[in-house]
Amino acid sequence: MNVVWLRNDLRTLDNPALYHACQAGPTLVVAIVTPGQWREHDDAAAKVGLWLSRLAVVAKELLSLNIPFKLLHLDRYCDAPNALVDLCSEHDAATLWYNHEYPLNEQRRDQAVNELCQSKSIAVNAYHGDVVMAPGSVLTQSNDIYKVFTPFSRAWRKQLTENDLKVLPVPRKQKSMAVYSDEVPSTLSGWDLSFREDLWPVETSVIHKRLDTFVAKRAAAYQEHRDYPAINGTSILSPYLAIGALSVRQCLYALRQKHEDALETTWATELIWREFYRHLIAAFPHLSRSENFKPTYRAIRWESDDSVFKAWCQGQTGYPIVDAAMKQLVSTGWMHNRLRMVTASFLTKLLMVDWRKGEAFFMQHLVDGDYASNNGGWQWAASTGADAVPYFRIFNPYNQSQKFDASGQFIRKFLPELKGLTDKDIHQPSVSQCEACSYPKPIVDYKFARERAKDRFDAAMKK
Repeated sequence: MNVVWLRNDLRTLDNPALYHACQAGPTLVVAIVTPGQWREHDDAAAKVGLWLSRLAVVAKELLSLNIPFKLLHLDRYCDAPNALVDLCSEHDAATLWYNHEYPLNEQRRDQAVNELCQSKSIAVNAYHGDVVMAPGSVLTQSNDIYKVFTPFSRAWRKQLTENDLKVLPVPRKQKSMAVYSDEVPSTLSGWDLSFREDLWPVETSVIHKRLDTFVAKRAAAYQEHRDYPAINGTSILSPYLAIGALSVRQCLYALRQKHEDALETTWATELIWREFYRHLIAAFPHLSRSENFKPTYRAIRWESDDSVFKAWCQGQTGYPIVDAAMKQLVSTGWMHNRLRMVTASFLTKLLMVDWRKGEAFFMQHLVDGDYASNNGGWQWAASTGADAVPYFRIFNPYNQSQKFDASGQFIRKFLPELKGLTDKDIHQPSVSQCEACSYPKPIVDYKFARERAKDRFDAAMKK
């Protein structure tokens, strides 16, 4: 008997651990609910709800393949080694199979599992199902980890082979055996697991159709449309990648079926950014400890006024594009990527709030919360990360708003109190207009805040 441990790889198609285990013989699948660990990791309740709903679908698919499914209810990762070894012993399983995860706590958990399995003569087979290129496999000519994205992406593309993009099929149906499927709960004590099911359906056929539709109808215009939040120009597949309902390999394979230059497209580049952040998080443990990638900026003097952070969280900063984006996040569990950059830059540069506060708030609300990508994105915006935006490059929220939401369509959707303003005024309402619309005045002056940020970063570099 083989035991496959599902984590953030909730799919039966292109799942290396599941596929190879089933090829090796009779297989049982297990997943583990760890609410205590999820809280510690700031996982959004909406993401947990999506994960559980998707897991229920996968459990049914496994049942149709005569693959038993077991759900373990633990609290933290430290409880996993004994529970998994006990499960293997109970079912006389000789091998445990899983797909790697790369943040530090996950690596430590897996190491503890591996060591206990080894002591009990249980073999472990692990695969890199969450990436195309395994962390540590794309190196500079001096065998170092890339810390700059562009050369990484060149090397990544150069190393790619046809075999790397081979999508593994769904495992064949097992011979009839004692098949069962544990029930996946739709509730957890102390958690509001509601998420926008209208936005993020979990059925496999619907997810695959979304991928195919994007690739066929919108991927060609992705570079042109992706920065405009009022346009349906992005893939909106990130929640499915975050929980592994889709693999990156599936996405690139689908892209190649429709586009000859698939690997050179802007969307492919975004997927390579995802790989880049995974390579970094696997190689540099201090990233998982919420430390600056660049130690130079440890001396930055952040503001300690919680009122400005609270205003940012609530979408009450007086900067319409920022507030509309934050309202989108809180109400839908998702935020347009251009606006993630705008809101992160606003918090870390114009409000001078420590990026770690914003990073945690995003994780607590994002249905597509992904530790490596979220950490990488926040450190990019805060200029503390690998290949980050230079510290003196500070987004002007007014310019960003006028450029990417010129008609104010996005702002009006999430800030209806401003819908009566003209397309020109909606980006930067006057004080009297703010009062008339019951909308807050700007909590900080842009020119002052910009100079303050430059001064603070300059000072940190000199220490």
